[in-house]
Amino acid sequence: MKNDRSQVSAGGAGTFFLSLASVISAFAVVSLHANSCFRNFDAHARYWITANFIECFFYFAVPVFFMISGATLLDFFDRYGLGTFFRKRFAKTVVPYCFWSLFALAFQVFYLKNIPADSVNPAMIRDGLLNGKLLSVYWYFPTLFKVYLCIPLFAAVDRKNRKKVFIYLAAAGFLLNHLFPFVLDLSGSGIPHPYSVAVVSKYLIFLPIGWLLKEYDPDRKTSLLIWAAAILGFALQFFGTWKYSVAAGAIDDTFREYTNVPCILWSAGVFLAIKKAGCALSKSMCISRVIRFLSGYTFSLYLLHWFMLRILEKEFHVNTFSIFYRLGAPWLIAAAVIGLTWLLRHIPFADRILPG
Repeated sequence: MKNDRSQVSAGGAGTFFLSLASVISAFAVVSLHANSCFRNFDAHARYWITANFIECFFYFAVPVFFMISGATLLDFFDRYGLGTFFRKRFAKTVVPYCFWSLFALAFQVFYLKNIPADSVNPAMIRDGLLNGKLLSVYWYFPTLFKVYLCIPLFAAVDRKNRKKVFIYLAAAGFLLNHLFPFVLDLSGSGIPHPYSVAVVSKYLIFLPIGWLLKEYDPDRKTSLLIWAAAILGFALQFFGTWKYSVAAGAIDDTFREYTNVPCILWSAGVFLAIKKAGCALSKSMCISRVIRFLSGYTFSLYLLHWFMLRILEKEFHVNTFSIFYRLGAPWLIAAAVIGLTWLLRHIPFADRILPG
């Protein structure tokens, strides 16, 4: 990393790439869910090869969202206090999550009819809300809430020490929490690995990575190294999942999972690439306006895309294995969600359940 003079200034072009990252990641989430045939493994079917590629290519979506949280929230003490931080998080995420989870339950009971009405009770609703199980794609929210609870710890690190502390946490966390266990598991050595850095366990690793990549510009050599590692990560997941799944006769997760080494490498490279692209694209007034407009709908896209996919599949009987559907549906869904959200936001209080 360069010295502190390379730090990106707040606002303007320096943060435009975060809007771009949000738009790209939201689209990637929809693409992953439109590619659901990936779960229907068939070693001899051509569709599964393309499904595996699409799955691996867009797998950065969730990690990049957490990196955005690291890039935007670890400085919150510069803007407001702890109480305001949690009030904002509650209003922007907890309220919409609860509303749309309950809506999803009603949607499944009365529209899809895949949940019997007599199975719905207070205990089921309570457990579903606490664990993100009322709608499977909302698993992200309880994980996000746990990350929010840890963010003040990172934000409390003094700014003059933050760079070296976060580099340490990112490096030590990656090595001890992810790389060493991954290599040992692949080797089948059975060697125990008792050491880890708990403060950056699982998804927390993405917070310091996101903050560092936002605040500092890696030099050319470091950037190329990050991108080479990203390509390696993508190749490991794509070819490893292909090979191991064919051998097992079912989808093998050895090279998958968002906090696994291949995905961390791929996601960091994608985040840096988006930052570099953002610096160039921000010079275009037209592109900047479009991206900033779309960024106001990314959360709505995450909240509503599942409903659109189910309606599309049920009412139009689409072939979800078709490559045209899997590549085309995300664009159609994105347009529909933006239009619907724009209309709903004209209703009083709708912005509380579909915040920008």
